[in-house]
Amino acid sequence: MAEVYRLLDLETPARIKDLFQKVSGIENGSLVAVKLHMGELINYRFIRPSFVREIVAAIKEAGAKPFLTDTTTLYQRGRYNAVDYLETARQNGFNFSTVGAPVIIADGLTGESGVMVETGGKLVKKIEIGQVIYEADYLVALTHCTGHRSTGYAGALKNLGMGCTTKNGKRTVHKFSVPEVDRAKCEQCETCIEICPYSVIHMGEKYPELDSEGCVGCSLCVNACPTGAMHHPAGWFENYMTALVEAAHSIIKKFENNIYFVNFLTDITAMCDCTFQQELLVPDLGVLASRDILSIEQASYDLIREAAGRDVLREASGINGELQFNMAEKLGLGSRTYTLTNLE
Repeated sequence: MAEVYRLLDLETPARIKDLFQKVSGIENGSLVAVKLHMGELINYRFIRPSFVREIVAAIKEAGAKPFLTDTTTLYQRGRYNAVDYLETARQNGFNFSTVGAPVIIADGLTGESGVMVETGGKLVKKIEIGQVIYEADYLVALTHCTGHRSTGYAGALKNLGMGCTTKNGKRTVHKFSVPEVDRAKCEQCETCIEICPYSVIHMGEKYPELDSEGCVGCSLCVNACPTGAMHHPAGWFENYMTALVEAAHSIIKKFENNIYFVNFLTDITAMCDCTFQQELLVPDLGVLASRDILSIEQASYDLIREAAGRDVLREASGINGELQFNMAEKLGLGSRTYTLTNLE
């Protein structure tokens, strides 16, 4: 049974420092990667820079050297390359003057700079993670917990499994969720082309063709297809979730005891920070911290479900977000049993 600490008082950002120090054991002089999603320009419900600043301050007080980091995306928006991402981060309030630490994009200028690591899994044996993350001594995973159209729940597991990988690493996971076209059912209506938010589907000589390199498996085309011609391959969801968890395991294996988790249960929406602004599902529920990824994930999910009085994330996506916890437990990533302690 692992310990999870909870801070309910969000009116005083400085208390985030007290929360983090409950789990942190960072050594003097170490390089600390603070991994977080710094938002898109179409969404303002990401982790507040004022909260991140307090985590940075706590790391500095330990004599370490923190930097904010994330990886680029497969879709072409404000985080597609390092130049665009740094500008997006700046506009969203993440720079040295606001948080007290530099921003370094982990997978290089174009998202192809990484290191292959073992996952310890059976489906995905190796995956490429951002080189900057690989070179850090410690990793602090700051996660904004939300719903997600592909996983039901997006928390720390997704922050590591998808957020720490290069473009190549993301393709490794996403390949299991890339749809297929059943030509016998296709009526060439082009609905899939029109609805694709990432413009990775185009009409070939007769049938739609999909760019698997850029597809992020959002399933919008599958849900919109009137004939069922656009569909996922058999067993895709279990494989996709397994690949995601195995990718997360690679990060945990790399850092071992030098990784800490902080989950923000604020601005909780049905969709992740990559997409357009969404309405809130429940009131803010505080911030959690733990050394055990599975305990903090289960605690986060439980608190959201308890606040809503039902499994609101599952209702929003139609997906059981706890399936990833089952897979993580089988891989030995942590414990789903926890004790929750509120900070006074």
